Amino acid sequence: LIVAFLFIILLIILMLPIMKYTSYTNKFKLYVTKSVSYLVNKVFLGIDIEIIGKENLTKDNILTAYANHKSYIDPLIIMAVAHRPIAFTPKTGVYKIPVINKWMKYLGSMPIDRSSNRNTAQNMVNAIKNVKNGLMLTIFPEGGIKTRDDEKMVDMRAGAYKIAMKAGADLLPITIIGVTNVKKRAPFRRTKVKVVVHKQVRYDDIKDMQTNEVADMMFKIINDGYEKYSH
Repeated sequence: LIVAFLFIILLIILMLPIMKYTSYTNKFKLYVTKSVSYLVNKVFLGIDIEIIGKENLTKDNILTAYANHKSYIDPLIIMAVAHRPIAFTPKTGVYKIPVINKWMKYLGSMPIDRSSNRNTAQNMVNAIKNVKNGLMLTIFPEGGIKTRDDEKMVDMRAGAYKIAMKAGADLLPITIIGVTNVKKRAPFRRTKVKVVVHKQVRYDDIKDMQTNEVADMMFKIINDGYEKYSH
């Protein structure tokens, strides 16, 4: 495990120059991202991922993804599933972690600065541009990990849908099931995690809706996925 961990860290560090000087939508960058997530999930955390609804992962349309958030490894789960360049919306605290901060930056992630509305507004402008250019921005609309006792969504921030609406993006609801068991079982026992990729919600079908209405709809889709596939 120690060797595996050191190898993963070394791989990330060696790839940083490539990540820095390639575009957010570069295919090799996606390959590196998926490879790193695969190594962490499979080797270090002992996670076996089952994808349900793989046919809903598209590559060409403007797209944002939304998922329930119960663990700090949720982004790694989404990375392993993604079929297109992907980024996230981490809090600025994540950018204080060495190496990880640069990795997030080079992916094209949008930092959420709760201490500065101005910074967040500028970051949102950049995020909208990146989404229009083909980056699948993945957002955890609960606004953080509210509870680990219930894997269903317990909250929803309507503001999380502003980027999708302003970018004219389709919405991809994702339900993550079983990730809370990883902490109890890793690294010596394997954990099966289900990722339910729901049918996309097309922008043309929601463009006249308010963000709170979109939020309620996505809340229901994601939680219904848990009810259907968690057994």
